[in-house]
Amino acid sequence: MVLLGAGVAAASPAPAAAPRFTDSFDGAVDLDPTYGLNDGLARRQVGEQRGVTYTRTSGVWYPASAPRPWYSQVNHSNRPGTLSFWLGHSAVRLDAPVVAGADGSIAVRAVVDPVVGDTASGQWASLVLTADRNSSGYATNGEVDLGVLVRSTGVVDAFHGGAAAGRGRAQPDGGRFAVTVTARPGDHVATVAVNDAPAFPVTLSRPFPASPTLFLGAYLDDPNATSTFDDLAVSAVDNSALTPPPDSSVRHFGHFAARLTPALGNHLPEVSGRSNLNHVNISDYARYAPEVLDSCGPASCAVYTGFEFFTGCDAADSPDCRLHPEYAQRWERLAAAVEPRYERVAAFYLLDEPFHHGARSADLATAARAIKARFPGAKVMLVEAGKHVAAMDVPTEVDWVGFDEYCEPVSSVEGLLNSLEANLEPHQQVYLFPRAAPLRACGTAAGFQTDADLARLQWEYLALAERHPRVAGLMTFGLWVEDTPVARLPATLDAHERIMARLIAR
Repeated sequence: MVLLGAGVAAASPAPAAAPRFTDSFDGAVDLDPTYGLNDGLARRQVGEQRGVTYTRTSGVWYPASAPRPWYSQVNHSNRPGTLSFWLGHSAVRLDAPVVAGADGSIAVRAVVDPVVGDTASGQWASLVLTADRNSSGYATNGEVDLGVLVRSTGVVDAFHGGAAAGRGRAQPDGGRFAVTVTARPGDHVATVAVNDAPAFPVTLSRPFPASPTLFLGAYLDDPNATSTFDDLAVSAVDNSALTPPPDSSVRHFGHFAARLTPALGNHLPEVSGRSNLNHVNISDYARYAPEVLDSCGPASCAVYTGFEFFTGCDAADSPDCRLHPEYAQRWERLAAAVEPRYERVAAFYLLDEPFHHGARSADLATAARAIKARFPGAKVMLVEAGKHVAAMDVPTEVDWVGFDEYCEPVSSVEGLLNSLEANLEPHQQVYLFPRAAPLRACGTAAGFQTDADLARLQWEYLALAERHPRVAGLMTFGLWVEDTPVARLPATLDAHERIMARLIAR
């Protein structure tokens, strides 16, 4: 979101080489508990490099934990399209170190508004580059290689190793400033340029690092003040620690029951920035609800078809579970409802846990063939209960095969995965279903109860998926199906945002 007027934007110097990493901060979903910080990265980061996350830090000069997450937000309704800081002192760290671009220089550019709506305050926003990844992000700390403070008056101060190292002044345009800092690794001088003011040099007593970490922050004494950053552009980043291994096939991440019924609500809008495959049901009792698919991104929703194809399958091992006598007509009605929005469909999801409920493989094959006859090339998804994995007969017409084992450790899940992989056709891919919220069915088993437990479990499932090239995605289970508000799961949702970022990283 470009906030500066055309004159200021044109006058501000750009990095000599085109930046490989950019972040517009547009389009994130700013909701409790993560407040948009790592949401919607696929929409925000459209440069050559993407999927780079941020981490909140204290932004102060003394040892302290990061403040509450709402101190830094992305795309707040009152500060749209920006990274904004609220209520006090804090910072965020870019999780990939900055490195030189094609011209050999490290360059960082951002549009900064130190105090929104003010041109006289001494409060400031800061850009910090330091070789110390564990820095708090406070601009005048001794470990900082280049700290730049920008005040809404137009005064710009540079610091190196805790000491003042340069000062400039720029004419504010409504309090907003396009700030560019550049340096070459190993050099003893850096350059700071703001708007159309002359750039000023910063003398460094130690060589500028080859891969510094970038922090953006604000120092606000007035609880009613906010600082914003926009249009971040960086020469390049080393995001090797954030990308999946080269032999990983994982490309999907999302959630089961993102939309089940009108009463349970449509959660697709809130997860759109941290998912690209979500289970949805649009077969309501009173009517089809194809408008739900408008909330799906392109090829991102798995549409449930169990109600159309099967009947008598409500109980476990039901002897009455079979194809509905009118399945063809029922399926055609659903297909007709979906067809105008078919580009938003990733797959059609068969009866949930079909073998657990007594369905026959031949009936599942019939349903899959009907789907593919209506939509040639469509993917068909089958998800089974873990205890039936070893014995289930998956029809060859099924493309994506998943299983759930919510109450067991990942070591047990991997055993089932090994068994499943041994029985699949070469074209069939696997999906795993990590538990993402406390479930009453699992009782009080250790390792599954707290937010920290569940966050760790998400990463364990991702590691499992990345060890198995047949695994194409993860679909979490537990959010919205019981009574744990997502606001009580900040670490788990943070893991979800970071996992999604990993899938788009390049």
